[in-house]
Formats: sequence, structure tokens, C-alpha cells
Amino acid sequence: MLILLGIALAVVSLLASLRYGSRGALPLIGLLCLGSVMLLGAMLGLVPIMGLLAVLQIERQQTYGRVMAMACTPPAGLCFWQLIQARDGAHRQEHAAAILEQFQALGMAVEGSSQTLSAMIDAVLRVQPAIEMATLLLIFVVAYRLSQGLALRLGLSLPAPLPLTLWRPWEELIWVLIAALGLSLLSDGLLANLGLNLIVLMGIIYAVQGLAVLRFFALRQRVPPLVELLFYVGLFFVAGLAFLLLAGLGLLDTWFDWRRLRPAPTEEEA
Repeated sequence: MLILLGIALAVVSLLASLRYGSRGALPLIGLLCLGSVMLLGAMLGLVPIMGLLAVLQIERQQTYGRVMAMACTPPAGLCFWQLIQARDGAHRQEHAAAILEQFQALGMAVEGSSQTLSAMIDAVLRVQPAIEMATLLLIFVVAYRLSQGLALRLGLSLPAPLPLTLWRPWEELIWVLIAALGLSLLSDGLLANLGLNLIVLMGIIYAVQGLAVLRFFALRQRVPPLVELLFYVGLFFVAGLAFLLLAGLGLLDTWFDWRRLRPAPTEEEA
């Protein structure tokens, strides 16, 4: 339900910013942001700002990738603030204890496995910033695609997003993954948590790239839609293994460029 509300907020902010301009829509976006923070929480309260920043980049005639990168800056700041709040682990432990008490209040028998369950909850809370970042990015990508269709009906111009089959992240992001691995292995505290969350976030990004590679070749080989759907359903039932395989496939595509999306070298580069 919250995801649907977030998509609706993003659509409204995108269309309003397109209609009135990034400056003209600023008061409306401010009211949407304030109301969302009060009613839905800080995470969804950032969604209207993401739409405003995206239209600001569109007005500057930036590419789709730069539009998405600018829209992700508010949730990135929020996630970093969450890491700072939980840097000593006490805040995370209190949150984990509160969740465990809620499980007990629901009648779940956790006496014999309370330590295991607490460890699992703590592990999930450690990567919560990365999960929230990925969720906001998913909300905004879906909202952008919906807004593109609605903008045509309203007489507005919103650049078409890239289809999934042609999407690939910037190659320079591999250095973010390398830096994250170094931070998680060679540091502790805030830096270790930052590295862990970056690993999870980059893993999600490369898993989507792997999914784009599968979708590309499924269309190219004219795989029947029902067979393709059954394949994705099978991946869902082995989600953990599928995530690792898709992330590995996306990471390999960064080097081998199986879809031939990398620009051809010029004569000087050759």
C-alpha cells in the first residue's frame, strides 16, 4: 500500500513540475513533502522532492541516467543519516528488541530461538538503508514510466525512459562496488556498515542488469511469453540463489557487453 502511495506521489510531483516548471511547482512540492512526512514517514516524504529534481534535470536537457542519478540524491542523504544514527549499534539493538517484542505479542513462540531471531532481525536492520534506497528507486522508476504515458494525454513532454532490455548502469560504478568491499572488510563501525549497504545496493543494481540481459535475449530468441513468465516464477521460488546469479550475470555483462550497448570506438580511439 505504501509503495502505491509513493508511486502516486511521484506521478503527481513529476506532472506538476512539468506543468508549472520546477520553480513554479516548488510551493506545491513543499506542501506534498510536508504532508507526506507527517502522514507517511520520512522515506516517502522524499518522493515529491525526487520528482522536482528530475524535472530540473530534464529542463537542463540531461540524459535519462543523469535524471535518475539526481533524483536519487535525497534518499541517498537520508540513508547516510540512518547509518550515522545507528553507528554505535545501540539504536539498532533497541529497534531489534522492539520488533522481537512485537513478535511475542502476536503469540509467536520465540523463547527457544530468540537469539537466532534477534541476529536475523539485526542483520536485516543493518542493510535497511540500502533496502529503502532500492525501494525508493523502484518507486520512482515505475512512476516515471506511468508519468510518461499520462504526460502525452495532458499535452506535456516527458522524455521516454530507456526500455529494460537496453538498460545498463554506468561502468564506473564498478569502483563503488570495489570500494564497498574494501570498507566492509578493512574497517568497522560506520564505515563497515556503509560498505555493507553499498554492496547490497550495488548487488541489486547488477541483478536488475542481469534481468535486463535475460529479457534482451528472450526477446531476441523469440521465447514464448508463457515460458518466460514461468522462468521468472521459478526464479522467485529460489530468490536467494537467483539474486546471486542475476547479480553475477549483470556484473559480467559490464565487462563483456553481450548486448553490444557500448558505443563503437572512433577512428582516433581505434
